[in-house]
Amino acid sequence: MDIDLDTALQVAVNILRDAAESGCMPSGEPLPGRATELHREAARHLDELRREIAVLAQLRQTPRD
Repeated sequence: MDIDLDTALQVAVNILRDAAESGCMPSGEPLPGRATELHREAARHLDELRREIAVLAQLRQTPRD
């Protein structure tokens, strides 16, 4: 399967957010200690980077005068 960077980052963000919301890893194991907050912050940070990459990609495709 061939996926682009935006899709890969979106999937990672969704998994991190799901774990933070449920308090569990995808395997069902509980997140220890402050891991819930770490997952929430990582999701936020990756989503922000994903959006910045999308803007940069658009700028690269915009013709220059």
